[in-house]
Amino acid sequence: MEKEVTILSDGLKLSGVLHTPEDMKASDARAGFLVLHGFGGSKQGGGALILAKQFAEWGYVALRFDMRGCGDSE
Repeated sequence: MEKEVTILSDGLKLSGVLHTPEDMKASDARAGFLVLHGFGGSKQGGGALILAKQFAEWGYVALRFDMRGCGDSE
């Protein structure tokens, strides 16, 4: 499951996508990963997208986001 999110950082809006396992309930607590893109990249890049989806399939929560000045972030 994927949900677009906005993260505030020093007044700037960062664009992100939160990945959760299909079987996760609202009351569940799960370990999670931040999946970061490389220099000049974005959250849509192949590696970040593939890793975040794989972590969710394995039962983890994963957050991928565009760092400041990259992709859809301010």
